[in-house]
Amino acid sequence: MKSYHLDNIKRKFQFIYFFNVMDLIFTVLLLQTGYFTEMNILMVKVVKSPFASILIKIILPALLLYYVYRKMKYANESQLKDSNIAINFSLIIYLLVNLSHLVWSGLLIIHLF
Repeated sequence: MKSYHLDNIKRKFQFIYFFNVMDLIFTVLLLQTGYFTEMNILMVKVVKSPFASILIKIILPALLLYYVYRKMKYANESQLKDSNIAINFSLIIYLLVNLSHLVWSGLLIIHLF
């Protein structure tokens, strides 16, 4: 987790992207049940449109992560260390969001059955 070598950062970016896509999938599925609402005020309108959802949660993050990764190839050791802190923070946030989705999904299943 603390390693700031470029290969490890690439792997972390892949995890961030995976968690981001899973966040969208969980959100859409939970919203369709009618028991849940979108809590992120920036995403309330986005999740109502499949096109906007795919653009904002799948395409733009992929492009952004790819761009940042390409730029990080030229970063010095200090910059990689600092970036690693932000990347780890993002990973933790997305992990917590996805865990929250899993808990809510489990509670919904228990409630319905």
